[in-house]
Amino acid sequence: MPNNRPGGNTVHRVARPRTKSPSRAFGESAEWSDHRGCEGLYANKPLDLLRCLRPAQWLKNLLLLAAPFFAWFDPAQRPHLQDPVRLQETLGLAFVAFALIASAAYILNDFADRRADARNPLKQRRPIAARRVSAGAAAPLALLCLGVGLAAAWRLGAYAGGGHAFLWLALGYAALQPLYTFWAKRFAELGASVVALGFVARAAGGAMAVGVRLSPWLLVCVFLLAAFVALCKRRGAHFEKGAQAPSAAEGRILDLEIGALAAATLACYALYTLAPQTVANFGTERLAWTVPLVLLGLCRYLRLTYAERRAAQPERALLRDPWLPLLLLLWVAACAAILACA
Repeated sequence: MPNNRPGGNTVHRVARPRTKSPSRAFGESAEWSDHRGCEGLYANKPLDLLRCLRPAQWLKNLLLLAAPFFAWFDPAQRPHLQDPVRLQETLGLAFVAFALIASAAYILNDFADRRADARNPLKQRRPIAARRVSAGAAAPLALLCLGVGLAAAWRLGAYAGGGHAFLWLALGYAALQPLYTFWAKRFAELGASVVALGFVARAAGGAMAVGVRLSPWLLVCVFLLAAFVALCKRRGAHFEKGAQAPSAAEGRILDLEIGALAAATLACYALYTLAPQTVANFGTERLAWTVPLVLLGLCRYLRLTYAERRAAQPERALLRDPWLPLLLLLWVAACAAILACA
């Protein structure tokens, strides 16, 4: 566009091409002209909100069935499980409570780690890290999940007539989640311990829901196995694309801890199968025959961790590996057959 200056000189202005706006981290202000950035920050699709809940992680809550499974073969505890409708309703409420409280924790964790996840090749597609779900939607969704989960825990206590022990357990489980997100996960051993306590809470919650006892041996086995998987996950995360490689000392320490937990888990389970209380409850020592299946499962997971490097996402390893589900089903079938024939 010409511009006539005094003195007769004519200056022509040349339109400059608009440069592409640089990428921004989540929460940084976007220009009003950057429509893609605004839409990515504020448009919340229902499917993205559902992905924030991580439904695949709800498989962990199947641990609630451990106590009813073993109690069914104990003549002293079987009367608590005679009503199938009540059993399904109580376990359903327990599953909903733990699933929604855990989903609230996942949303909190994703929001706290949104900038780091945006640079992680495996986590950058999470809805919050990818800016497909805004903070204005994530916070109410997390509160809604937490509120409904605790309401289900309260309702279970009133329905089962066992007081509010399950509610207190759910509150303790919920309190562990911010502790893990903002502090414990920075340290390998502490983070693994907090994760393991969450699995112990699930196992104990299944027992509370149906009013049966769960052997302390099994609770210790659950803790050791969950800590083992958590450390394998941390070890596998070091091999992710773009992840910072661990120091030689840190890698060596993790290897020793993983080996120690694998051995402790196997020993604890073997002692449980031969414990006098276990033999008295089920009337058999043949549960020891299932120890080789547990050993094969631990060895397979070690192979996934070190040889195939697929332990960074345990839920995917469990769903996609052909051997782990088979070994788990064989262990359940073997336990059921041995206890039924006792």
